[in-house]
Amino acid sequence: MPDARCGAISRGEVIERAESWLRPSVRHSHTRYHHNEYGIYRTDCSGYVSMAWGLPGIPPDRRGGLDAVGLAGVSTPVAKSDLLAGDALLCVGDADHPPHITVFHEWADGARTSYWGFEQTVSAGTLHHVVAYPGGSAADPLVQPRRYSGIT
Repeated sequence: MPDARCGAISRGEVIERAESWLRPSVRHSHTRYHHNEYGIYRTDCSGYVSMAWGLPGIPPDRRGGLDAVGLAGVSTPVAKSDLLAGDALLCVGDADHPPHITVFHEWADGARTSYWGFEQTVSAGTLHHVVAYPGGSAADPLVQPRRYSGIT
């Protein structure tokens, strides 16, 4: 049975929504919220991807989006070769790795060693920039390509 939070959204809509936090770049915070035409969301990476994927913000979700574990629950693993715009690179985290998620936009090189991604960073806020695949530490085995279950 599909998760009730997973409304249908196109890849183009995910990218459009991700771009909305670049006008201007939104400052990162685990406790603050950003309000724009798409709703009110927590301004950390998980809140940002919740907004980009069209998941509930405030209201009805008082947290302003899902956390990394919640985002894993509304997405499925995909192969690196199957990544498409609007998919994500997710690290749910452990004791040695903080959770993080980046929206995949497109490959930056033919060798698929880097990609254009949308990311909410502690140091710079919202960015659209080239990220070494898979993100974070290139050898990080916890980073996994994911596809939102509601993407069309």
